[in-house]
Amino acid sequence: MTTTSFEDVIVRATTLDDLPVLHVFAASQAQTKLPTIIDYHGWTTPTSSELVASYPLVQAGFRVILPTAYLHGSRTDGTNLDHHPERFWEIVGHSVAEFPQLVDSLVSRGLTDPDRIGVMGTSMGGITAAGVMATQPTVVAGVSLIGSPEPVAFAKDQVAQIPAELLAQLPAELLTKTYAQIDQFDLSAHADRLAGRPMFFFNGTADQMVPYKYVHDFEQRFGDTPALAQTEFHHADGGVHHVPHKMHAAAVDFLHKSVKK
Repeated sequence: MTTTSFEDVIVRATTLDDLPVLHVFAASQAQTKLPTIIDYHGWTTPTSSELVASYPLVQAGFRVILPTAYLHGSRTDGTNLDHHPERFWEIVGHSVAEFPQLVDSLVSRGLTDPDRIGVMGTSMGGITAAGVMATQPTVVAGVSLIGSPEPVAFAKDQVAQIPAELLAQLPAELLTKTYAQIDQFDLSAHADRLAGRPMFFFNGTADQMVPYKYVHDFEQRFGDTPALAQTEFHHADGGVHHVPHKMHAAAVDFLHKSVKK
């Protein structure tokens, strides 16, 4: 991968069509139409947590957009998310639905090449990235770090861990509706939608927050199909809910080869 040293890499807090983001770019390319990566952060983590990969992406010639997820950061309504895990899938759904809005704003401003857009994310953001790949056929490539391409299965496992007395208070129709909404961006339910586009997964086999079994099952079920012909699966034996530096570097190289080519 060829990289370029820039004197100034700017991180700008701004909005795109009223959606708060961190916009990361080289000062010398502020108004240049560039290939763009939209990179999503994790549950209850700050938007800035995704800056770890932003500088090498800018060096590789990308513009990078880090959206702030619904109910996080400046989008909070006061909800303490640590006490409201049931909002998780609502937040992911917001991010997936808002993706076209971000792209339209970038393209209309002449900042992004609409034919060279990639998506990336970590943890909840990795689930979001897989969801975007399931719903946005023009996205060139995706990276899911410690996420899951099987959100419905993950959601059902989460519900199974709810104490019986609390589960009894949840209307059955609410769960049915939630699963149906998640299914719309469940990559394992719509694996054909990858359509051979490059996709990169990384997970730790001992991850207890987003268990490895989901991406492993996805690979076993669809890894040999034409839709996943350019999908790469990476894992760390015994790895927990953490992305090693070498995996960030591998993801950047993957996006450089897949999107900026």
